[in-house]
Parts: sequence; structure tokens; C-alpha cells
Amino acid sequence: MPWAIILVSATTAGFLDLRDRRIPNWLVILTGAISFVFHFAMSGPGGLSSSVLGILIGTAILFPLFLLRGMGAGDVKFFGALGAAVTYKYVFVVLFLSVVVAALLALLRIFYGRAVIATLTNTGRLIAWLGRGHFRPHPLLNLRNDSALSVPFGVAIAIASWVFLLMKLR
Repeated sequence: MPWAIILVSATTAGFLDLRDRRIPNWLVILTGAISFVFHFAMSGPGGLSSSVLGILIGTAILFPLFLLRGMGAGDVKFFGALGAAVTYKYVFVVLFLSVVVAALLALLRIFYGRAVIATLTNTGRLIAWLGRGHFRPHPLLNLRNDSALSVPFGVAIAIASWVFLLMKLR
């Protein structure tokens, strides 16, 4: 597994997402390309297949959230590229860790921003919106609303990547 690729690219993505609120395409392309080359060089066509499956699964899992404007395109593309690095075998593990970290960061943000009541109200509105069959972005509760509290998912991916690799190295 390309440990250095994962750590350097995930840390860079987390830093850029925190600072600029975006993950650049050059990082996504570089991460994916190096991952493909690494896995092909180490395991031949089978390694490349595992890497391609990782990018497809990683992108497909988060794509619906992008369509609903609950996540940025950079997050989806970068997680796909990270899937190429960890391959299909571990993409769900990294996703699980990323979601847990994102949830913890969101809770910190909610309590730090003293927005518990507003968050609960908005969560109820989103559930009702989806429950009425509106499978499109909510008109107010989405990433385009600058006043909404949000957590950069790239930071969660970065932290989860470190946790994942530390668990693998144990």
C-alpha cells in the first residue's frame, strides 16, 4: 500500500480544504495517477484493477451527497482518488473512519458555535424535505448557503487516513 502517497495527499487535501474550502483537481489527478502506477508496478494488472475499483467505489459512494449539495465536488473526487490508493479492499474502512471523524468535528462545531437548537431544527427540516420525496437540494440547507455551519470533509478524510494507516501499521 502506498503509505507516503496516502499521507502526503490526504494531509495536503485536509490543509487546503481547511484553508481554502476546496480541494484542487491537480491533487486529485496526481493522487489517482500515482496510485494507479504504484499498484500496477507492485501487482500488475490485478493491482491496477483493485485501484480502479477503489476510485469507482470511492466516487460512487459520495456522489449522491454532491448531487444534493451536501458535499463539494472536490471532496467526492479526492475520496475517489484516495480509494485508488487504498484500493477497493479498504475504501469502506476509510469511509467509515472519515464519517466518524466528520461527525465528531460537526459536533464540536455545533457546540462551539452554540447552534444546537438551530441544527436540530434544520435536521428536522431536511428529514421532512426528503420524506416528502424531494430528492433534490433543499433551497436553503445546502453548501451554497454561506451562513450554514459546515465542516470541511477533506479534514475528516485526512484525519481518518492517518488513523487508518496507524491501525494498519500496528
